[in-house]
Amino acid sequence: MAKISIIGAGFMGQTHAKAYKDIEGAEIVAIVDKVKNKGEELASEYGAKYYEDIDECLGKEDTDCIDICLPTFLHLDMTKKAARAGKNVLCEKPITLSLDEADQMIEAIEKNKVKGMVGHVLRFWPEYVKAKELIDSGELGEPLYGFCERLAVAPDWYEENWGLSEKNSGGVPFDLSIHDLDYLIWLFGKPGLVKAQGVINPKLGGIVHIATCIEFENGKSGLAEGGWAFGGEFPFTMVLRVLCEKGTIDWVFRAGKNIEERSQKSEVHVYENSGKTYILDVKEQDPYYLECKYFVDCINNGRPIENATFEDGKKAIELALAAKKSINEKSVVKL
Repeated sequence: MAKISIIGAGFMGQTHAKAYKDIEGAEIVAIVDKVKNKGEELASEYGAKYYEDIDECLGKEDTDCIDICLPTFLHLDMTKKAARAGKNVLCEKPITLSLDEADQMIEAIEKNKVKGMVGHVLRFWPEYVKAKELIDSGELGEPLYGFCERLAVAPDWYEENWGLSEKNSGGVPFDLSIHDLDYLIWLFGKPGLVKAQGVINPKLGGIVHIATCIEFENGKSGLAEGGWAFGGEFPFTMVLRVLCEKGTIDWVFRAGKNIEERSQKSEVHVYENSGKTYILDVKEQDPYYLECKYFVDCINNGRPIENATFEDGKKAIELALAAKKSINEKSVVKL
């Protein structure tokens, strides 16, 4: 039985808690949050103990795993503390905002011989997984180009609006578009050249809209567009489109304002060059459930984390940093 302590009772902490509740072999034993009423409420909902800080939790609670759902600028310290205490770590994306801090986190995980995983949820999102499986099968020939889109209004679930500070969250390249950067790396491998352009608004977190063109070392290419500068009732929008030698995969998804309506069904279409058109058979499951279940299964069965590793998290950060540099310097950046 994997005993989980969730650090952070905000939107993502609540999302992970709901996922663990449905996972056999997982038990939420503690909720940690500096905001007492919020932490106590979530702890009460799942029959867990409430702690105000991670040190108290680590000192008193019998727990195997620390699930970090805190603001990005707190990830490094929390990961180090959890690893030093011998606890396995699931850390929300992005793991941090610098390569040096990413290396420190990886070192802490390896030195203390614990398992570490990053919340790059697209690696578990059924439609994205099914598309990758089709691409990897070779049925559509070589993949040539990938397009990912992630558009939203500015998130309103951040405690004290921490996410709308570029210093704290990194803005759109790190907090939003990094999902798609990671997915394109998962599809195509190591990036070689990056050229990005975007819109900057310091009041909404610095870079608020970005289009990142990527040339991969294997000759493939991709474009990730993301932004949270939209207003009104603009719905959370995701698009995945992959051009292959023998056909195209196309998926367009619109959820609620803050992706709370992610259970809505949207079909993945495949258009073969031969003229055949069909819809992929995708089993509808909550991606956060699948992500947390993978983590729990690896813990309970003594298997290594092989998907969404801290190394994967570092690669996504490297690409986001290159995109940010490209915008600020109006240049093509070589990785």
